[in-house]
Amino acid sequence: MGRPKKLWEQRATHVVVQLILRLYRWFVFGTFLLRHDPRLQRLMRSREPAILAVWHQDFVYTLGYLSRWNPRRRTYPLASASRDGGLAAAAAEGMGYRRAIRGSSARGGPKALLALTRLLQRDARASVVIVCDGPRPPARLLKPGVLHLAQSSGRPIYLVRTSYSHTKVLEKTWARFHIPIPFARGVSLTDGPIHVPQDLDREGLEALRADLEQRLNQLADRADALASERS
Repeated sequence: MGRPKKLWEQRATHVVVQLILRLYRWFVFGTFLLRHDPRLQRLMRSREPAILAVWHQDFVYTLGYLSRWNPRRRTYPLASASRDGGLAAAAAEGMGYRRAIRGSSARGGPKALLALTRLLQRDARASVVIVCDGPRPPARLLKPGVLHLAQSSGRPIYLVRTSYSHTKVLEKTWARFHIPIPFARGVSLTDGPIHVPQDLDREGLEALRADLEQRLNQLADRADALASERS
């Protein structure tokens, strides 16, 4: 007999997580008052494929917000190969994302990147959402995988942030996760499209990586400031 599946690999666990996430999405986006970024709305309402890049800090509710358009768009999440990544994959699939690709900079990264590249080559309309820092600290340090994927696929990168006026910050987590308080007012912001030239060399990729990291940090700070003004 084979070994019993780990808890997070069991189908029943995925079903429970998916049910909880669907209820959570209904509650959150039925009560939170959001100020939408028109550029992000136009992108998500279109059929344009894209690579959506977010920080670990806000990825739960940013992916929840973006999932509103999943019936229209084929979007695949990248989740780490860790135990937490298994739960994150189940949560994302519960919100309507396509089957998650597993891997990270710490484990299985090249294999996951290759799988994503082949997926985007096969499916001209597929989009990908990537949490660009982690799965280990430091937070808000952009890993280069998103640039390599954009360069090989030709997909544009869009940086995305959602912030809320009242949040609970989990100080003991390495990413300092932000959990919105019910009925908080929020904002969504995006920066893009950002194209990665096919002929960009290693030095150029590193310069662009540093630029994207700064831009996503600035986007997060700007969204946080705008959200606090709505309190």
